[in-house]
Amino acid sequence: MEGVWVALLAFLTCGYFALAGFDYGVGVLLRLVGRDEPARRAVLRAVTPFFLGNEVWLVAAVGVLFGAFPRLEGELLSSQHTVFAVLLAGLVCFTVAVQLRSPGWDVLLVGGAVVVAVAWGVLLGRVLGGPLVLWGAGMPVLFTLHGAVFLAWRLSGELRERARRIAGYLVPAAAVFVVAAVVTAGSVSAPVFGVTAVAALGLVGATWTALRAERYRAAFGCSAVLCALPVLGVFGARSVVTVSVMADVSTLRVLTWAAVVVVPLVLVFQWATWRMSRAAR
Repeated sequence: MEGVWVALLAFLTCGYFALAGFDYGVGVLLRLVGRDEPARRAVLRAVTPFFLGNEVWLVAAVGVLFGAFPRLEGELLSSQHTVFAVLLAGLVCFTVAVQLRSPGWDVLLVGGAVVVAVAWGVLLGRVLGGPLVLWGAGMPVLFTLHGAVFLAWRLSGELRERARRIAGYLVPAAAVFVVAAVVTAGSVSAPVFGVTAVAALGLVGATWTALRAERYRAAFGCSAVLCALPVLGVFGARSVVTVSVMADVSTLRVLTWAAVVVVPLVLVFQWATWRMSRAAR
């Protein structure tokens, strides 16, 4: 049962990074892809149908963390309280700005997206080891690349080409980051090191190859997995510690019934969001 809950937390967290990652990437790119007000509205229209559905993954992951891993939650909040405070502030600013968006909210929208991406990078860097500056700069690169790929898929005409060009500029930076992150990650063993390095570089290359071939869904899938890869590294490096801070088995049994209901609802909600958006196009 312990292994099931570790896998569930990893699944939900990976889903959040893979999907909400492009939310923040689009936020960073708002004024780069959208150079006038109509273009910015087009950029936001591309992402807003998915916005709330993507954030549900974070809510579900936090629920699992608090319920099934109470000691881990306590350790994280006590040791990383500054990072979490900054992350929460960025999330609030970004979410409010997206929902109430007007030209006057652009500073909060872009700034909130940058703050969230940097904060997640710093938190991952502290868990995996390595220079915090590297992680604080690298995760925004991955999220922004993911956002650029998403916009290249969902937009058309000049805006699509602009997003593709930006993605092309970000691909070399993403490749440098993933190699440097793997090399400097102190908590990653040699086998995990090799697999992660090959997988990350392969995903960067596959993302760019699919973009050049105008296979936008394939490119989006590759960039989504690339954004989730650091989360898999965390669980691969810290799996023993994670199991040791779980709730007792009786609590997990009670929580299992809630998970049986909630997790399918998350998946159905996500599927319905993408399905309705596809029909609208």
